[in-house]
Amino acid sequence: MSWRTNAVAIVARNIGRKLGFNKLLSRFLLGKGGYEANYDARLSATVRPGYCVWDIGANVGYYTKMFSERVGRDGCVYAFEPSPANYARLEEACSKIQNIKLFQFGLGREDGRLAFQQGADELGATSRICPEEAVLDGLVEIRSGKSLLDSGEVPLPNVIKIDVEGFEYEVIEGLSTHLSSPSVKSIGIEVHFGILEERGSSQAPRWIERLLNENGFVVTWADASHIIAMRKDR
Repeated sequence: MSWRTNAVAIVARNIGRKLGFNKLLSRFLLGKGGYEANYDARLSATVRPGYCVWDIGANVGYYTKMFSERVGRDGCVYAFEPSPANYARLEEACSKIQNIKLFQFGLGREDGRLAFQQGADELGATSRICPEEAVLDGLVEIRSGKSLLDSGEVPLPNVIKIDVEGFEYEVIEGLSTHLSSPSVKSIGIEVHFGILEERGSSQAPRWIERLLNENGFVVTWADASHIIAMRKDR
C-alpha cells in the first residue's frame, strides 16, 4: 500500500483539509489550474483507438467527449450519470456523438435505488449519494457493474474512469470478478477523502488500493486525490 493511504497520513490529510492547508499546498506544488492536469494527461494516455471506456460519474460530459475523441469511430464510450439535472446537460452535449452511449443511473455495489443530493455548484459536480435514511433530492437508480456485464447490457471496458463523490469503493466492489479480466487495462479514480471521512469510511482509499492490487493492478497516485491503476501485464 502507498504512504497516501497509511492511517496516519489519512488523519493528517483530513486535519490539513479542515485547516485549509491542502489546497494551498496543492497550488504551490502543481500551480494554479494544475490540480487535475497531470491526472487528465496520464489517464487519457491510456485510452487507445478502438477501446471501450466507461465514464462513471460522467457529470456534464467533459471526460466523456475527451474519451470519445481518443477511442475514435471504432471505439465506444459508456457514460453513467444518476443526477437528472446533470444527465440533461450530458445528453445535450453528447447524445448526437455516435460512439457515446448514455445511461441515467449510477454504479455501485448492487442494483437498487439510493438517496441522492444534487450539488449546489454550477456544474453539479458535487452531486452525490447520501445515507439511506436521508432522502434529500429523491432517489436515483444504481446498478452494479457485475449486473450490467452479466446481463450483456454493456461490453467489458478497457478503461474505467470513476468520479462519484465518496462512492468509489462501492463502484469497484460492484465490478466483482470482472475487475480481474485482462481486458480491463487501466482505471482512473478520484478519491474523495473528505466525503469518505464524513461517511465513516476514512479507510476506503486503503481498501481501494488493496482491491486493485489483488486484481492485478499497479496503483500510483497522479496527485493527492487521483489514482491511476494499470494492469501489470499491460
